[in-house]
Amino acid sequence: MIESDIEFPKIHILAKLLDLVLPVEPLWEAFRKHLIYLTNFSVAYRYPGESADRKTALDARRRCRVFRKVAREAFGLQA
Repeated sequence: MIESDIEFPKIHILAKLLDLVLPVEPLWEAFRKHLIYLTNFSVAYRYPGESADRKTALDARRRCRVFRKVAREAFGLQA
């Protein structure tokens, strides 16, 4: 976003960040539902008292890895 001169707020809401980056990476729209799902982990599971069970954690990790691979490829980095 910085390299594309896209101003962005300091937020954890991945769908809002996605909205800002779509003009540059329109194919990332396919990941919207995954990014919405992952937003819950950015705050809810960050503090004591909340935790994910193994199945949920593995699902979140899988979703992250899939998007990370696509993002790294878009940046010309080794996936």
